[in-house]
Amino acid sequence: MFLKRKSDAFDAFKTFKAYAENQLNAKIKALQDDKAGQYMSAAFLKFTDDCGIVRCHSTRNRPQLNGVAERANRTISDHATTMLVQSKLLASFWKLAVSAYVHVWNRLPTAPLPHSTPYTEWYKKKPDVSNLRVFGCAAYVLIQQDKRKSLQPHMEKCIFVGYPTGYKGWLFYNLSTKKTIISERAVFDERSFPGLKQTGSINLWPENAPPPPPELTDLPDFGGDDDDAPNQPNHTPDLPPDTPPAPNAPTLHSDPPTTPKPEPTITPLPDSPPHTPEPPAQSPLPPAPPPAPKKAHWQICSTS
Repeated sequence: MFLKRKSDAFDAFKTFKAYAENQLNAKIKALQDDKAGQYMSAAFLKFTDDCGIVRCHSTRNRPQLNGVAERANRTISDHATTMLVQSKLLASFWKLAVSAYVHVWNRLPTAPLPHSTPYTEWYKKKPDVSNLRVFGCAAYVLIQQDKRKSLQPHMEKCIFVGYPTGYKGWLFYNLSTKKTIISERAVFDERSFPGLKQTGSINLWPENAPPPPPELTDLPDFGGDDDDAPNQPNHTPDLPPDTPPAPNAPTLHSDPPTTPKPEPTITPLPDSPPHTPEPPAQSPLPPAPPPAPKKAHWQICSTS
């Protein structure tokens, strides 16, 4: 249930009270609020007093005292935003995203009910989750026979946007007619998200301005192993010819031109006789010493 104005809160509460008491066969005994203006009207106060409903209010600027409702609103808002971004749908689809998320959330375990679900506690039966699909995915919906002619396609591409209340089917957004349709026969492609947003790049360059300089895809080779050479101010990338400079673009200064130095000339020497290398000089050796004289051995023999 969505409210167009905050003043519709009183009528919405009366509708919810009648539905809840009829489904649960019980009475609402207390109502917790933050004492906002839509809850403090004279008609609202008189209605709760006549029904015997106790009013509980949180103090001023203390949302943490109403933490259950504040946390639920934050959770629903965050998940609905994520669903719109993933499905590439416009923000105007926020009601459908919120309804689809609440439909799934009521069929999941929560912190107060780790072994059950809100749907089970409310209706006293397990929910059927076989019809759950990915929000915003592509779907090919059957065109009924009275809506088509012979030799026309039987399916049309739509976007899945939720679960309609009171129907055994799904809710789709037709891309051709820009309207929502309800159907129970469709083929889903949960990997495709057609969306309505343009995801292409946006050109922010003024129309009358000169074209921007081309992006550098391959840096010139400066040689060596210096990885910081492209960041040095003395090196300039090679730009295509006749490319006008971009407005307010910094000027890159290159090295001043240098005049190449003349190579030295070599004058040949006059012809000369071939040079014969001399043998290396040998150092004189000292003379060999004379041989030592031989000593004579004498033997005396005696005769008798």
